[in-house]
Amino acid sequence: MLLSSKHQNQQPVVRRDFSGGLNTTSTVEGIAENQLADVCNMEVDHSTGCLKTVAGTTALLTAENVFAAAYDGINHVLLVVLEDRTVHATALDGAALGDSLGKLTGELYPVCAAWEDGLLLASGGKLQYYNGKTLVTLDTPTNAKSVYIRAGRVLITDDANVRYSGVGDAANWKEDTNDASSSKWIEAGYKDGGKFVGMCNLSSDILLIKDNRRVYRLSGEFPDWQIAEVSRNIECGGRLSFCSIADNVLIFGGTELQAVQTTQDYGDMKSQNVATLVARELAKLPKDALVRYVPALSQVWLFGTGGTVLVFDTTLNAWFKRQFNTDILDVLSIGENVLVVRKGGIAKLDESTFYDAGRPLSWRFVAQRLVSQHDYLLKRVQVSIVPYETTLYYGQVSVGAVIVGLPIPARLTKIWHNRSPIFKNRAKVMLAGRLKGVYVKGDVVYDNPALIYGNTQKLFSRHTFIRERRNVFRSKALDVKGTGGMGGFSLNSIVMDIAEV
Repeated sequence: MLLSSKHQNQQPVVRRDFSGGLNTTSTVEGIAENQLADVCNMEVDHSTGCLKTVAGTTALLTAENVFAAAYDGINHVLLVVLEDRTVHATALDGAALGDSLGKLTGELYPVCAAWEDGLLLASGGKLQYYNGKTLVTLDTPTNAKSVYIRAGRVLITDDANVRYSGVGDAANWKEDTNDASSSKWIEAGYKDGGKFVGMCNLSSDILLIKDNRRVYRLSGEFPDWQIAEVSRNIECGGRLSFCSIADNVLIFGGTELQAVQTTQDYGDMKSQNVATLVARELAKLPKDALVRYVPALSQVWLFGTGGTVLVFDTTLNAWFKRQFNTDILDVLSIGENVLVVRKGGIAKLDESTFYDAGRPLSWRFVAQRLVSQHDYLLKRVQVSIVPYETTLYYGQVSVGAVIVGLPIPARLTKIWHNRSPIFKNRAKVMLAGRLKGVYVKGDVVYDNPALIYGNTQKLFSRHTFIRERRNVFRSKALDVKGTGGMGGFSLNSIVMDIAEV
């Protein structure tokens, strides 16, 4: 028997691919089918290609007045800097802060580099070195705004010069013209009126960034080094507003995020703005916004105010947005773990929760608006999700005026200690009401011939929940959007049966 329909032009419209990410430069109906006009606390799962909620956080370390944090991968400890600029070491297991190791010599946010037995710190004063036990101040010839390691030497920058330490000795800053292994210095852009912002790695070269929109490339080693100008039109907001990713360097400035990369021609480099779709969102960020690469997530985070983080997915070249419940100072990627630094301590991203700082997160998305030359007749809406938790949450997906409440997997919805909002909450209290129009698919246990011994498959794995709503709704335009909170899930698809009348 074949399915029949009163309307010959009825067709299913499926929305499941949102790999294009955020696009705020066009109207809602003008964006691409795989783009989003608005998105918060959602991203694309690289393994499935589906839109999903981001990970929440669990507290790892509680402290007051945190100013900065850095990870010493050699000694496997966290260095936490408080607002009084005292430096404390702590283990990754969430133990309390240790005694003060000393104070930073400068007032700037520290830039760090791994060296020999520990970590070098440049904070605008004399260069400092944590050797696993003590914090040592090095007698550098100038204050250090940034630090970098190359060919067994320590490199620091002040406003005008790049200075090299002696080979293999971070404490040797004495120059000797007769000794090639002694301390050296070099300048880029002689009398161009700019000051050094920082430096980072690009392929086999060092990229030197200045505050007058000029970028230089330092190639080779002393005495065969060379300085070449890369660009005169790349603005950098501050000494923390850039990061290195494999063969790219991303530099944030104003409403642009320039990607400087090597070309196929040997020695040449070019820049390209990768944020044309979110220029309006970039304009909302602080001028000197912190830019960090998070390898575990294949993402670049640009930090705003009030807990806002603009996310660039380096795999999809797409943009998304996070909203934490408190201000975020920094993010540290340690193996597969991602640590979030905030004024009140350090937390760890946790896929099993959708809470942050003890409070639930919320999510939303707005997809492309469907516009008809005549009228759309919406006859059915089907939403398929995979919940990440069995705890309470709320949420809904709407197509035009048709609203589909997300199914809740909990057996009984609790009233006591239920933080879900009551206003416009369509979740049923009783299980029978919640399961109406819901189809659940999981693994079958009865008559399952799979052996139990040595079977690592979980009996209670994540199920796919499908909720369907049949209706008659007529409109010239259909808005596809969703909102909710308190619980995480993956959005498999939104299927709409539509006829144009």
